[in-house]
Amino acid sequence: MIRCLGYLRPYWRLTAGSYLALLGATGLALLVPQLVRATIDRGIDGDNLRALHISVLTILGITLVKGVLNFVLGRWTEIASQGVAHDLRNALYRKLSALSFSYHDRAQVGQLLSRAIQDMDRIRFMTGRALLRLAEGVLLLIGAAIFLTLMNPALALWTMPIMAYWGRRAGAAPGCCCPASG
Repeated sequence: MIRCLGYLRPYWRLTAGSYLALLGATGLALLVPQLVRATIDRGIDGDNLRALHISVLTILGITLVKGVLNFVLGRWTEIASQGVAHDLRNALYRKLSALSFSYHDRAQVGQLLSRAIQDMDRIRFMTGRALLRLAEGVLLLIGAAIFLTLMNPALALWTMPIMAYWGRRAGAAPGCCCPASG
């Protein structure tokens, strides 16, 4: 795993930018329910039409910014992971072309190519979307726990084990982390 992440080193700026965008998008995703709560409390229950309009426009603005951050995050992550795959393909080509003819006579070319393509795709997915999804899940869980604890500590005590159970169960779903599994 660490060796695979080492291939991201030439793309550290894109990767760092992706994770900063993820941090921003996750923070905004955690902020929206709080704004909805405030909208209901002040705008609807308080019968304050001006507060309702301001809250709705704020939520729309946050959603727009979050969409831009998610686009940037996805684009930069994909560029970095495709760069890793490109670098690995070049390294594999150099290695295979340096091997002796006797090795190529013994090796099954179809199996070698199939294995290389599948492994490259898995590494590309892991260095891109898989790590991002893992980081997003951890950030959402921590952020939700903090917000819930600040709002109602007793409710947090009851719901955190349930959230952890469902988070673990969702993470163990077949095919969730590897596109070629199943």
